[in-house]
Parts: sequence; structure tokens; C-alpha cells
Amino acid sequence: MSFRKRVKKNVPQVALHSIMSLVVGTYKTGKTRLWKEVTELHYKDPEEAMLLAFEAGYETWELDNFIPVHEGYTIEEKPNKTGELWEVWDYFRNVVVKGLVDEAKEERIVKLLGIDTADRAIDAATAFVLHQQGKKYGKTFASPQEISESTDVNGWVLIYEELKRQVDALRDAGYGIMTLAWTKEKETTLYDGKKYNSIELMMSNTGKKVFESQASLICCLHNEVNILDREGNELDDNVTDKKGRKIASNFHETKTVMYFRPSEYVSIAGGRYTDLPEKVDYSAENFMEVFENAVKGQLKKTKTDVAKLDKQQEEKRDQKIKEIAKEEEAAKSFNELAAEVDSEVMRLRKAKKASQIGKPFTELFGNPNNYKESTDVEALTKALEIAKAIQ
Repeated sequence: MSFRKRVKKNVPQVALHSIMSLVVGTYKTGKTRLWKEVTELHYKDPEEAMLLAFEAGYETWELDNFIPVHEGYTIEEKPNKTGELWEVWDYFRNVVVKGLVDEAKEERIVKLLGIDTADRAIDAATAFVLHQQGKKYGKTFASPQEISESTDVNGWVLIYEELKRQVDALRDAGYGIMTLAWTKEKETTLYDGKKYNSIELMMSNTGKKVFESQASLICCLHNEVNILDREGNELDDNVTDKKGRKIASNFHETKTVMYFRPSEYVSIAGGRYTDLPEKVDYSAENFMEVFENAVKGQLKKTKTDVAKLDKQQEEKRDQKIKEIAKEEEAAKSFNELAAEVDSEVMRLRKAKKASQIGKPFTELFGNPNNYKESTDVEALTKALEIAKAIQ
């Protein structure tokens, strides 16, 4: 088989819901507000964007389509619910993710999912892993490190795999994901002893491997302060007193800006696009303008209109998930058939009649026991008929 058959041409995805994006900022910088305003601006149908809330940051906003994941199961869904944090992730993975994936196989309603915030989602996933490992080993674990130190598995790897498994399931089902996350100021010491402060993600490296590494666009919300004089004019230098000493001004203004490229202070910004400004003023309109210009900047050779390209790529995404659904259904069919054949074989062995299926099973599978690994629905169906006919 020639590798040339696998050579393809890639056309950049042009829709906001075709990528993973990351909007970050410290507390109360407007992450949830930006989600609300961007999705309302970009999607005519409110159901096309859904916020998965791992915290109650939505309480002051009018939102048309969100799930309070942080509340976990309702009493109706799980009468014996404990209200513990691990149940939040249990609910997310077994109800929300599964439901969205199943819905996409039929008809995908939602296009873009928001995760608010990734930090709270990681907390819930961590609690879930600690709970599961505690049940497995019959003890209580206080941290992923404790799992690593007292078992033969790495606690951090388990959390990474659990997070990635759910995010990948949503991405494979055709959903775009915009993740909201917290930042912090971090002091870094270089090899020569020099130190500097920068704005970084608050989450651990485990979380960064799932959310930061996969994001094609990272926007950092940052509050910038302008120093003013009494008349409201911006100052380039500090005010001085009558003796020439620099003093602090009594006047200033604070505004939120969106960084799309790293600066000397903001480290967590950027992405896979070349045409990105360093920063723009905070607004949904500016966010969408930056994204649209970034997309157009990647389409150097593609002559197709962006709107037409968006429609074509949307159709391909829907077709892909339907093909995956068919493959899963086929896999389910042969797995169920193989299990039924196995059940009949066990019945015949107990009745000491298994020798009667030896020849026909060899003709079907090459070896009487190969039915267990077979994916041939027709052969398995025939084998089941043969086994059931022997009484």
C-alpha cells in the first residue's frame, strides 16, 4: 500500500465552532460576559451555543442555553445523590457528554460548547479520579500525588486521560469548544538569576495539556490602567511635586483589553493564526473581527468564499459524525452477535455437543475459536444459526 494514497490537502476551518478556543483572565474580567455576547452576535439561533457551567458565574447574566453542571444530578435522576464534587464529573461524563454525543449522531443542534471554567472542571475530574481509585484500592486518597506514591499508577496521568477522553468525545462528535479559564501572576527565575513576573494560566500542567495545547486561538482578558492628570489627560510620566519628587496621581482609569499575542507581561495568548493583533479593546464585535481576519489570513491559496467554505465544512462535519455512528452501530452488531454465539457455544460444551460446531466454524472463521474476534456480521449470523440448531 502506497503512502501516497494518504496525502491530502488541508483547508483551514473557518467557523468559530470548528476549533477549540481559550478565553482566559483573572476573576471578574468578563469571561462569561464575552461568551454570552460573542455567541449572541455570532449565532442567530440561541440553541447553537450551549454553556456547560461548572460554577455559578452565569447568575447575573441572561443566558438562553446553559446546563448548571456544577449542581450534578437532580434528586429525580439520582435519589441517593451525595452532593459530593466527584458526582459533578460523574454527571458530566455519563449524562451531558453521552447525551451530546448521542444527539450529534441523530441531528446536531448545538454547534459551540462553552466550558466555564476549565479550572472547576479539572477540580471535578480530579475528585472523580480520587473517588474511583479509592473504591478500587479500598482507601481514601487526598491527592493525585498520593495515588502515584501508594499504587502502581500515576494519579496525574489518570486525570489527564479522564479529561482528554471527555473533551475528545465532544470534539469527535463535531462540537467546537470555547473554554474559559483563570489566570494568575507568576514569578519566573531565569537560569542567570534574573526574575520577571508574567500572566499565566492558573491550572496545573495536566490541565494545560488538555486545554491550552489544543486551543487554536487564545484570548487573554487583562485590565490595563491609564494614569491621568486632573483634567483627564493620560500621563506618560509620573506627576512631580514642587521639589521635583515623583508622586502618585490621584486620577486613573481602568479598561479591559483582549490580548491575542503574548506581550512582555501577558504570556498566555496567541494561537495557530498568523494575522493576530497584540491587543484590542474588549468587545464581542472586536473578538469576532479578530477571529474573522485571522481566518482570512490563513486562506492564501483558497479562492472559495468564506461563507460557502463554512457551509461545505459544516456538511463534512455532519457527514463524518454520521459515518462514525454507522461504524459504532456495526461494531455493536458484531460484538452482540459474538456474545450470543459464545453463549450458545458454552451451552453446547455443557451438553458435550461442542464437537458438532468444529467443522462448520472452521469453514466460517478458519479456526473454531476465531468467532470471538470476528467482525464479519454475515459469518457470525450463520454461526449463531448453526449453534442454535443443535439441540
